[in-house]
Amino acid sequence: MSFFEGYTTKYVHNTIVLHADSSDIWNEITNVKVGNFKFPMLFSLVGIPKPLSAEVIKKGVGGYRVASFSNNAKFHQEILEWELHKKYRFKFNPTNNFKVGHFMNLSNGPFQIQTGGYELHEHQNGIQLILSSNYKLQGILGALMHLPFRLVVYFFQRYLLKGIKMNLKSNKN
Repeated sequence: MSFFEGYTTKYVHNTIVLHADSSDIWNEITNVKVGNFKFPMLFSLVGIPKPLSAEVIKKGVGGYRVASFSNNAKFHQEILEWELHKKYRFKFNPTNNFKVGHFMNLSNGPFQIQTGGYELHEHQNGIQLILSSNYKLQGILGALMHLPFRLVVYFFQRYLLKGIKMNLKSNKN
């Protein structure tokens, strides 16, 4: 088996410091209302669907959250870890119609997001929120497109964290 036939797993994360109660942050990361986040035009141009919402249907390990997107695709996120107000990890499980880049299927294409998670930590200036993702690259296209895939995941995480921060600020008012 050559390198291009196998899989390579990668990790990327982002952090933000928030000035809110951990319970409010927890509510934002488990039941995200992203419809009012300003969606970057670049994401649309490269074929990334706009997230609409993510809602926990069943709490705790073994439960799940459903994330819905503008192209009628969804992630059925199986909860792998659940420490209330501290840590939440999940497996993505995209529907078969989940395409990015206008043609790449996230459920079985060269780029697949495997797991993601949020962690909350006390920080001297508030609560540090970490968003992480593990993704898998497959084949020659996965190898050649690694840097663009990584950058998209990185900036998408930044977009989500900034949106969570905005929601927390608007909920205070």
